[in-house]
Amino acid sequence: MFYPTIKDETVLMLNVVVQNIEKNPSYLSSPDCPYSDVIKKFFQRTGAEVAPVDLFAGEDELVVIDTQIAKIINDLEAFGVTLTKEDVSEKLAYFKTKTVLFEKLISMRERTFTLKELNEFRSTILGFMNEICTKDQVTDLMLRLDGALA
Repeated sequence: MFYPTIKDETVLMLNVVVQNIEKNPSYLSSPDCPYSDVIKKFFQRTGAEVAPVDLFAGEDELVVIDTQIAKIINDLEAFGVTLTKEDVSEKLAYFKTKTVLFEKLISMRERTFTLKELNEFRSTILGFMNEICTKDQVTDLMLRLDGALA
């Protein structure tokens, strides 16, 4: 086996690039990126991993879902940019997958917007009712609405 000499400085420089990729997935596809295609492919192959994060910690669930949908769309676009002319079969698979995913993601995004609007409407109505009605009247109305919507 052959083990090429790798200096600590080299590893430190490579680690800086990996950390930048983790923070910004479009780091290598930026027009300002000075690296050759060979170097870019190397870093894309290594697949720098991102530490798992609790997405819903202290956040509005619908906002988090909408943000994640937008991130998936951006990641999909960033992946498409990395495909070269030589990756014909991968490009075909990418476009098929992209079409199906876009359809599903758009449907999910529409649902989150509908739920957001419904929650805002509900909050507005409840705020208005709390201002002009007694607690008993609000409770009575909520019970009647639950019966009508069930």
